[in-house]
Amino acid sequence: MQTDQSVPSTDSVRTGEQYLVTRRFNVNIRGSMQQFAASGQEAATWSPINGKVGEVFGVSDIFEVTPDIGTTAAVLANSVLHKVTVLETKNEFPLNLGVTINCIPSEETTKTGHKYALTTISNTHQPNPTVVFEAEASTSEGIEWRTKYPQYNAANLETEGVLQVNGQSYIFVSQHHPVVALLHQNAEHLNADISQQQLIDGEWYKITRQVMSTCCATLRSQVLSKVSSRDLNNFSVQIHRIGNKEWNDIKANDELLSLIPDHIMDSEDQVKITAAVKGILKRQFSFTARMELQYEVSV
Repeated sequence: MQTDQSVPSTDSVRTGEQYLVTRRFNVNIRGSMQQFAASGQEAATWSPINGKVGEVFGVSDIFEVTPDIGTTAAVLANSVLHKVTVLETKNEFPLNLGVTINCIPSEETTKTGHKYALTTISNTHQPNPTVVFEAEASTSEGIEWRTKYPQYNAANLETEGVLQVNGQSYIFVSQHHPVVALLHQNAEHLNADISQQQLIDGEWYKITRQVMSTCCATLRSQVLSKVSSRDLNNFSVQIHRIGNKEWNDIKANDELLSLIPDHIMDSEDQVKITAAVKGILKRQFSFTARMELQYEVSV
């Protein structure tokens, strides 16, 4: 793994700063199709080892002292993903594989309608880089959002900087919440001007739940849709049989049958053919991908 030189020295870290990071990963998924079939929905998946996500994504390099798990999780929860490049792949499986990466959309489609971040041909080495995700050119709204509200994303608008009041039709919202800025900007379209309200304890505005819900929906559709925020704590890469086939599903004319020696197939001896199929399903294969992620984190 490699850390971009754009990551600052640890003694320059300041709260509220954004840091651009480039990180490379060596993703290796190895196992038998029998193992994958028995492992359920999370089979054939690569992700950082528990407790190591800070080191994997370079968060630890930003701090002078290694941060605790809670700090690392908070920093990665609102990462802004700029680009994902698959630098190289090697597929040793006797199958064409579909690869999904959970933090980006799957844009490569098969005739069955199944989608993947990319697909790889069986028994091939692909040394040429492929960009599988690139955020749209930075918009003024996206840049402004990341600068002013680095701690906010589409998932936490109703909770971050918000005090709930049980059983009431209103809540208290921090003066620094993006909803408050939206209300200030649209005062002429509202029945009441929030700037005329007196701050409670020098920090909170009283806002109805209905207004809050409407403002959050507006921010998600008009601003946050242009900000590629991702929670990199849950980053994972998974391989699949093309067309969503089960790993141990072998039917007539299946590509895996080509691995059975001709003399066994020609014998039409079902006992020998079944034993050969079981041997194939137990055989270990490997998929490897070198990936490069470019992302922005806020401390």
